[in-house]
Amino acid sequence: MGFPSVCYCVILPQPLILVLQLLDFLRHAVLLCLSSLGLAAPPAADDHPAYAAAAPAAAPDLWALPAAAAPHPPAPAAVKALLPAVRYADLRRGGAGACPAVCAVCLGALEARHRVRELGNCAHAFHKACIDKWVDKGHATCPLCRALLLPAAAAADDLVVATSSSFTF
Repeated sequence: MGFPSVCYCVILPQPLILVLQLLDFLRHAVLLCLSSLGLAAPPAADDHPAYAAAAPAAAPDLWALPAAAAPHPPAPAAVKALLPAVRYADLRRGGAGACPAVCAVCLGALEARHRVRELGNCAHAFHKACIDKWVDKGHATCPLCRALLLPAAAAADDLVVATSSSFTF
């Protein structure tokens, strides 16, 4: 005679569950008190919702670049200007036996009549409307391989032009 094929679970009595919840609450209270006094490292914010508000502000990073010196991605309009739209038929490199290309943003097929943009670093091609939406959302990398959208020299030239035009002396 064997065991029936059902899932057995442990049923704890209600008073035991309440005692365990009380012990957990006390543990959290002690950790919060110790961390606020600086005697213990603050617990991770995802450990308990109460720690998210009680966590002290992080110390400033002394090695970080100042905000003015940090590189900014080029503006979406500049990216679109540096990546001209062409017909996919003019861009195709594969022969007749090449597998059909797919836009990685919308997962639609790239056909010869479609307008596409070819990225500067990785040479991946996407529908013009798809990559324009991607750039408008503030992304500065290829949706497929995460390479920068523009070659470093073009991005640096665009950044110099953008920063020089934004400052007035």
